[in-house]
Amino acid sequence: VSPFKALESEVMGQYFKLRQKLEAGAQFIVTQLGYDARKFHEALLMVRHLGYPNVPVVGNIYVLTPPPARLMHRNGLPGCVVTDELLAQIEAESPSRAAAQSAARERAARLYAVMRGMGYAGAHIGGHGLRYADVEAIIERGEELAPNWIDLVPEFDYPQPNGWYYFDRDPETGLNRETPAAKTAPGPKSWGYRLMRLMGHGMFDTTGPLFKPMRAAAERIDGTPWAPRIARAEHVAKVISSECLHCGDCALPDLAYLCVTSQCPKGERNGPCGGSRDGWCEVYPGEKQCIYVRAYDRLKPYGEEDTLGSYHIPPANYDLLYTSSWLNFFMGRDHTAKRLGVEPPGKTEGDRAKAQTQAKPSKAPSTDAEA
Repeated sequence: VSPFKALESEVMGQYFKLRQKLEAGAQFIVTQLGYDARKFHEALLMVRHLGYPNVPVVGNIYVLTPPPARLMHRNGLPGCVVTDELLAQIEAESPSRAAAQSAARERAARLYAVMRGMGYAGAHIGGHGLRYADVEAIIERGEELAPNWIDLVPEFDYPQPNGWYYFDRDPETGLNRETPAAKTAPGPKSWGYRLMRLMGHGMFDTTGPLFKPMRAAAERIDGTPWAPRIARAEHVAKVISSECLHCGDCALPDLAYLCVTSQCPKGERNGPCGGSRDGWCEVYPGEKQCIYVRAYDRLKPYGEEDTLGSYHIPPANYDLLYTSSWLNFFMGRDHTAKRLGVEPPGKTEGDRAKAQTQAKPSKAPSTDAEA
């Protein structure tokens, strides 16, 4: 998990995915590397907040010398954050290569001590050119410093500009209280998304006014020469509205009517990767926002942002490639039909009730103060 994100939408996306990993049976959690003690503390608290206090969390410590620090600072290593202040500190303490390496090892040892004091179960220590003796020295020095770890927290106070934290700050420790912070204000509702919601509810919600007639029509069309014609017409409409790539197992309803297949370079249906910076996709920095950031921001004005993490989105079923996702939904073939309990014609009421029970979403992280 990567807590080192600046935007609320990025942070929450990481924790939605963390929850899914924990629910799937993850036996331990490893963080991304970072140098913000409060964010390390946040990740640890979040695992407990989600109801998994006994799952061990391993912190990621990178022995940071000037060359990789510069690389991370300019976003050359996606997901790894070095702020202006941290880079300036590293440059100042590195008049020579030997001094730089010594300072980097000492910083790693101090971060080890802070993690140990917080309650991390272990540390993954990495860095360019590290020897076994270096790692051993870092651990020994970290253990030496650990009893006074709280005094070292200010040395890892490198927040991102205007960065959002899930928990309120504890002014006494410089870390976090266990009280969820207030969310940022939602943005405006877009007309395009309003229209997609209206159409989605009318046709594809099982309680919508057009669901039954659409399903009846699908039963008549499926398997006839009309089926490929419907697929072509659907594809044209979705290319215009959503840049559709015709996967046949549509995930538009899962991500605020944004196509993850065409608009995420990695096709990440199971949650955001860790590579975004300030909301931008790691493949297109400054050009294209992460699709999960966009989906979160679309849902937030409706108070539905937590639905992003409420159920698992499976990989696309490529047996359905280049077929009509509309027919696949109404005929009970795609993943959305299975989630909503839309069964193929001929299923019994008992089968439908069982499917509905299995499709109930799980609870997503909440930012309510009572959570």
